[in-house]
Amino acid sequence: MTMKLDGRLARCLGLALLSLTLGMAQAQPAATAKPKTAVPKPVAMAPAAVVAPPERVRELGGIEEYRLPNGLQILLFPDATQTTTTVNITYRVGSRHEAPGEYGMAHLLEHMLFKGTQRQKDIPGQMAQRGVRFNGTTTTDRTNYFASFNASADTLAFLLDLEADRMVNSRVAKIDLDTEMTVVRNEFERGENQPFAVLSQRVNAAAFAWHPYGHATIGPKSDIENVPIEKLQGFYKRYYRPDNATLLIAGAFDKAATLALIAKDFGAVARPAAAIPQPYTVEPAQDGERTVVVRRVGGQPILLAAYHVPSITHADTPALIVYGLLMSLQPSGQLYKQLVEPKLALAAGIAGAGGVDPGTAGAFAVLPPGAEVDKVETMLLDLAEGRTAKPFDESELVRVRDIAVNSYRQQMKNPEALIQQISGLIAAGDWRLLFQLMEDIPKVTLADVERVRAAYFKPANRTLGRYLPADKIERIEIPAAPALEQRLADLKGPPKVEEGEQLDPVPAVLESRMKRVTLPSGIALHTLQKQTRGNTVVLQMQLRWGERDATFARNGTGMVGALMDEGSAGYSKQQLQDAMIKLRASLNVNSYDQGATIFISAERDTLLPALRVAADALRKPLFPQEAFDREIKSGIAGIEASRQEPSVLRQEATRGHYNKARGVSLGHPDYVMGVDERIANLKATTLDEVKRFYGDYWSFNEAQVSAVGALPDGLGAEIDKLFGDWKKPAAPKFVRHIPQHVAVPPARFDAIARDKANAIVRVHAPLPLNSEDPDYLALELAVHIFGGGGLESRLSERVRQKEGLTYGIGASLSAGFFGNAGSFSIQASYAPDKRERVIAVVQEEVARMAKDGVTAAELDRAKKDILEGRKQSRADPGALAGGLTSLAERGETWVAAQKRDDALAAVTVEQANAAWRKHIKADSFIISTAGDFKNP
Repeated sequence: MTMKLDGRLARCLGLALLSLTLGMAQAQPAATAKPKTAVPKPVAMAPAAVVAPPERVRELGGIEEYRLPNGLQILLFPDATQTTTTVNITYRVGSRHEAPGEYGMAHLLEHMLFKGTQRQKDIPGQMAQRGVRFNGTTTTDRTNYFASFNASADTLAFLLDLEADRMVNSRVAKIDLDTEMTVVRNEFERGENQPFAVLSQRVNAAAFAWHPYGHATIGPKSDIENVPIEKLQGFYKRYYRPDNATLLIAGAFDKAATLALIAKDFGAVARPAAAIPQPYTVEPAQDGERTVVVRRVGGQPILLAAYHVPSITHADTPALIVYGLLMSLQPSGQLYKQLVEPKLALAAGIAGAGGVDPGTAGAFAVLPPGAEVDKVETMLLDLAEGRTAKPFDESELVRVRDIAVNSYRQQMKNPEALIQQISGLIAAGDWRLLFQLMEDIPKVTLADVERVRAAYFKPANRTLGRYLPADKIERIEIPAAPALEQRLADLKGPPKVEEGEQLDPVPAVLESRMKRVTLPSGIALHTLQKQTRGNTVVLQMQLRWGERDATFARNGTGMVGALMDEGSAGYSKQQLQDAMIKLRASLNVNSYDQGATIFISAERDTLLPALRVAADALRKPLFPQEAFDREIKSGIAGIEASRQEPSVLRQEATRGHYNKARGVSLGHPDYVMGVDERIANLKATTLDEVKRFYGDYWSFNEAQVSAVGALPDGLGAEIDKLFGDWKKPAAPKFVRHIPQHVAVPPARFDAIARDKANAIVRVHAPLPLNSEDPDYLALELAVHIFGGGGLESRLSERVRQKEGLTYGIGASLSAGFFGNAGSFSIQASYAPDKRERVIAVVQEEVARMAKDGVTAAELDRAKKDILEGRKQSRADPGALAGGLTSLAERGETWVAAQKRDDALAAVTVEQANAAWRKHIKADSFIISTAGDFKNP
């Protein structure tokens, strides 16, 4: 369960220029017990006979809207080509609806709704049993609950019954609040560890003197700790009702049967007679610059200026979005050119929009340590407010329009993701607003952009971080939005995208679609033909070379891929970006010591042109000095900023122990470097070394290409033409490193991380294990039961659900195909003063697992969860492309994948228990912690 501040338009465009999301944190139990409060009695339902079927309201873009007589809004987006279904119910209630003393209540209530009803007492367990991926989120304006699963009429019926039941019959009991309150408090504490999130909250608090947008959705610690159960129950009854909710269903489902189920389950929920209370506070015009300063240990300098803007329904919103993109895009944006390219800032941009009510857009810059903050602050504000910004030209506007159109198209390809976006806009009044915004953005003119910048990006309308008296007061009145029907009067439907096919993602079916060929040049090409929505194709190229020790000794191996998008012989950096935008494609290059992986996503008619662009970028890179310098500076700044982070301090405390046990020193591939050594390594790296490594090793001598989707004709011939002659006979051949298990003695390490509200622990044990070991599948299931999956694991049930010590805890098993260097680990976060209790409880659960073992019910649930997860991943083209590469690397087909699935399904309780008892030994653990411990 998570809390989000609104960044809805950035998400709609697939951008994350400005993250206003507060981080999650771990919790601790309540300090004192309070009298128990009676659990609310189930709400009476209306007689089934009087329930009318849903009434059809409208259809737009394949989405059909219905209404029940009780006011429930229903949005259906059926897509028979999908193999999964998503159910989302959105309530028009968020932190904007909270009163003083209730801050954080909407988010806390979201957590409480997973505690069950009188009929559904174990929601996480029921979800896991059916292989359902689920969560909930809360923003300033709305709360939603969503679940995704492999299409199943029974699972859909269960979820509809569950959502109707917990709409009015959730327990919301004191006994649950006592533990969940501490979980949420720890989520708050985790957010307090994140500098940008903390700064965003403080700026918002200063920008809104009266409106509830100034309060963080997660709420203050005092309200989280002290909220009376009666207030929480009252809030629940006030806002959780059918006429304040929208039910969204997308993917594969029977429409007629689903509507009948909705009528049966939700139609009987009575509509309360009382009207839904709505907030009425209006933020007055700001009367001068406002400033705020936050000082914390660790991190790096950040500047954030917030400007009041109209609500998201206002006609100025599209122009504000376009302005943010024009200023922020890399490498054309003026903030990027003026601040990032000259290395004055590591990142900079403008993003944001209003919510249901007027909100803020933000201009930000992330600075390296030791930067001239005053100088960058002046430049940032001068650029954002138009004093030194250059006029935009039409080509920049065309680029932004193309990005918007591509984003629009991508939205329509994925119905299940689309309804998640629509969920974020429902609170604004009408789900069609998303389509209106995406239609309006390409119509924005340069005059519109200049007008909104002049109207809203003014000093008197700004909150930065410092208070200074003004010579005169200027108030910027935020215009009221027009009637929504007026805004939507000219709305046209979204563009059509090509339909996909429904392909059962099981190994036998996937194998039937496979083609494996060796091209004349020796390149291995493995393809899986699948008609995807929008003719999407995902291609992965894996290049291999060299021997581990020799390549590790070369500096800058990982920087080659990072510099590939900086331009080539045929394309400048901007031209490369523009070419991919025009082709509705993307190119990503990851490089490492012994190889590189190239990812290309495109469509059937654009994949071959995209490959030609990629060939130029890969074979003729420019490696400009200024880009290299920027990468080095950014890398060093990132390491410096992480010095005081708990995870880094924990590793600093343990690395000597691991290095000694492995018998390695600086210069060995297995040596764990410290912060100073990593910085020294970056400083010692030169561009000439990067170029020499590229010249010595990069080639298609040993190449595997995997492609999944709506494949174009002539793909193999084009790959061979573009890359078949990229050979380097003198380049060292690939020699696979086979990692071997090395025992590491048990130990305990505690690192001090000052001024951090959230602490962490890692429990680790190296294991002599690989994925082909006879014990592996049984141990994988046992570890999943112990600490995998969702809230139903042994660790989550005890440490989070029962004792409320953590927001997140889990266990994992790592074991590769080659070698035998496996490992088992447990990781958790918590309040620093709960360190010893967390460790003690974890050790108790490890011992209980060894003593009592797993049950048949737990084993069956874990099997289904893992197998359903594999099936869901095989429905994704990107994951499938990676799967083809992995199978090829191991010399296997999908037959081997089916055998692994069958073997996992055949594991017995006795085998799972035996594997756990053989491999997991509490006396072998390396335990390390980091936090602001008062008594270390």
